[in-house]
Amino acid sequence: MNNPFGRLRHFLLGAVLFVVTGMADAGCSTATQSRLEQNLLTPAPTPANVAANATPASPPDVANGARIYTLKCQACHGETGMGDGPRAEQVQAQGGQVVALADPARQQSAVPSAWFDVVTNGRIERLMPGFAASLTPQDRWDVLGYLWAMGTPTETLRAGQAIYAASCEACHGAEGRGDGPQADGARMNSFADPEFVAGKSLADIASAAMTGDAHKDVQLDETQRSQVAGYVRTFAYNYADPAVARQSALGGEGVLQLRAENLTPSGPVVKDLPVTLRVYDTQGEVFSRTETLDTRGVVTFTDLPVSEGYFYQPDILYNGAKFYASPQQFTGTTTLTATLPVYEVTVDPGVISISEYHFFVQQAGEDVVSVVEFYIFDNQSDRAYVDKPGPDGLLRSLKITIPEEAQNLRFDGPGIGTRFEQDGSTIYDSDAVPPGERTSTIAVLYEIPYQGGKHIERTMAYPLSNWDVLLPEGDLRVNGLTDKGIQTVQGGNIRLYTPEQPAVPASGTISFELVGQPRGTPIPGDDGRAIGFGLVSVALAGGLGYFLLIRMHRLRALDAALAKDREMLLAEIAALDNRFVGGTLAESTYRKQREALKEQLRRIWD
Repeated sequence: MNNPFGRLRHFLLGAVLFVVTGMADAGCSTATQSRLEQNLLTPAPTPANVAANATPASPPDVANGARIYTLKCQACHGETGMGDGPRAEQVQAQGGQVVALADPARQQSAVPSAWFDVVTNGRIERLMPGFAASLTPQDRWDVLGYLWAMGTPTETLRAGQAIYAASCEACHGAEGRGDGPQADGARMNSFADPEFVAGKSLADIASAAMTGDAHKDVQLDETQRSQVAGYVRTFAYNYADPAVARQSALGGEGVLQLRAENLTPSGPVVKDLPVTLRVYDTQGEVFSRTETLDTRGVVTFTDLPVSEGYFYQPDILYNGAKFYASPQQFTGTTTLTATLPVYEVTVDPGVISISEYHFFVQQAGEDVVSVVEFYIFDNQSDRAYVDKPGPDGLLRSLKITIPEEAQNLRFDGPGIGTRFEQDGSTIYDSDAVPPGERTSTIAVLYEIPYQGGKHIERTMAYPLSNWDVLLPEGDLRVNGLTDKGIQTVQGGNIRLYTPEQPAVPASGTISFELVGQPRGTPIPGDDGRAIGFGLVSVALAGGLGYFLLIRMHRLRALDAALAKDREMLLAEIAALDNRFVGGTLAESTYRKQREALKEQLRRIWD
C-alpha cells in the first residue's frame, strides 16, 4: 500500500476479512462459547399468528429512501442498483449473492411486501443482513420507494402518465382513487391504498389493465402496460427522479480543498489532471466524484455530506502510477484541507528491495496447511517505483510468486482484479511504491496440500535482507533453518525459525522443509486476534513488528465497528425470534437462520 492508511475501503473490509475469517478462526474459548449458549439458546415461545408492518404507515418517501440506500445498500448493490457496488465482489467471493435490484425483470416481478421482508430480516444464506435493528419500518418502506423510482425512469413515468390520462383516468380518477367521472359508483381499487401497493407487483398491475369487461376497449401492448403500471404505483408513494434524489442524498455543506504536491526534488507542478475523491463508510465505498486540478495544482470539492461516518480519500493517476492522500473526516467542521503527495516515477526494479519476508503457517490440518506470507518493501530512490503496464494497460509495480498448487488465494485488503493481478504463479501489485523504507507491504493468504512433509521454495524478485518462518505450536517442524524455540504470545505459543544467511540476492531463492504430521488444530489461545497482535513481540528483532504495529493501529479503529456488528446480530436474532413467535416463519427456516446468525456472532465475539 502506498501509505499505511491508503485504500481505506479495502483496509476496512480486508482487515475484517483477515481477522474474522483468518486469525479469529483460531477459536473462541470454552467460556466464551458457554456464555453465548446461555444468551442465544433459550427456547423460543410458542408462535402466534401476528403480522407487523406488512404495509407502509405513510407513503414511502423517495428522498429519504435515497439517503438510506446510499448509506446502507449502495456498497453492495451499486449506485444505480445493478448489483455492482464496490463490496459486491467480496460478498460473492465468500459465497454470497448480490442481486441487481434495478434489473427491469426483477422490478416487474417483485412483490413489495416480499422485498420488505428481505430488507427487514435479510437472507443469511446469501450474506444479506437484515435491517430491522437499524431502520424503522417506515425507513425500510422508504428504501423500497427509492427502488421503485429506480425502476421507473422519468421517461417511463411520462409515457405511463400519458397512457393513464387517455385510457384510465376517466374511471380511476386523477389521483387513482377510483373516483373518476365514469366510475358510475363501481367498486374499484384505490391505487393509493397501502395494501394495494404492498401486495401487487408491477406485473400484477400491468396484467390487471387487460382483464375484466371494463378494460375490453383498452388496447395496450406489453411495453405500454408496463409503463402505465409504473405510473399507477406512484399514487402510493412520493415519487422523485432517482438521479435527482441520489444527488441530493450525496450533497451537503462540506468543502474539501486539495493540493497535489510533487515530493520529488525539482519535480514539476502537478496540474490539469483529474482527481477522484472516494467516499467510504465502514461497509465500503459509498460514492466518488472527480474534479480537475487547476494550474496551481489545487482542486476543490464542494457540496459534500459532513456525516462523521464518512471518510474521504482522494487519488490521482500521474505518469502511470496511482497516488493516494490520507483519508479525511468532517469532525466538528465543514471545511477540510489536504495534501495529495505525488512523485515522479522510475521503472528501474533495482531501486526495490525486500527488508523483511515472513512465512507464517496460520493453521495446519491433516491434508492442508493455511499460509500467510508477509512482505515489507523499501524503495531506495527518490521516485515512486512502477513497472511497465501489463496486458490491456493494467498498472503494475511489485511482483511476488505463490505456489502453483495454492488454493483459496486472498489478500489482506483488495484482491485479484482490484489491487492485484495474477499471471500463473506470479502476482503483480498495481500500487506505486513511494520512496523510503517500509513504504509498501503485501500480505497474501492461501492453502496448499500437505501430506506429512512439504518442500517450500520461493524466488525473490528483489534483494531480500531478512526472513523467517513462524509455526503454530504442535508437531509441525522445519528442516534447514535454525529453531529459535517456542515463543509465548498472549495466551498462545508459536515456534520461530530463522536462516543462517538471511540475505538473498535478486532472483535468488529461499527454501526449507515443512515436516511432521500436524494435529489438525489452529494456534491455541482465547483470542486469535490477540495472538496476531502478540506476533509483534516475537518478531521485533526481525522487523515484523512494524507491519503488525500498523495492523494493531488499524484494528483498534475497527473495534467500534465490530461492537456494532455484535449488537446488530443480537438484534437480528431477537427480530427472528419475534417473527417465529408471530407465526410468520416456518420452524425449520427459523432454526436454520438462527443458527447462521449465532455462528456469525461467534466469529466476531470479543
